Amino acid sequence: MAEILEFPLTRDQREAKERLREAMREFNAAVKFAAKTGLEVKTYQLTCYATYSAEPLTLVDFSANIPGRMPTGNVEGF
Repeated sequence: MAEILEFPLTRDQREAKERLREAMREFNAAVKFAAKTGLEVKTYQLTCYATYSAEPLTLVDFSANIPGRMPTGNVEGF
């Protein structure tokens, strides 16, 4: 059976991969902290389309509210 070799990542791709990894670590720590302080955290997946990608991009949005209170529904930047 032939061995499958992956193409090496470019410098920008390696940087993007590391930035995503670090962002997820920070995001997860923030979610844990919010939960420890008693906030109810909900995450949502948003699909958007970009001119530079043939495939749709999946973005993440979230809300952190006092349990039982309705979120404001104000989504900035989209």
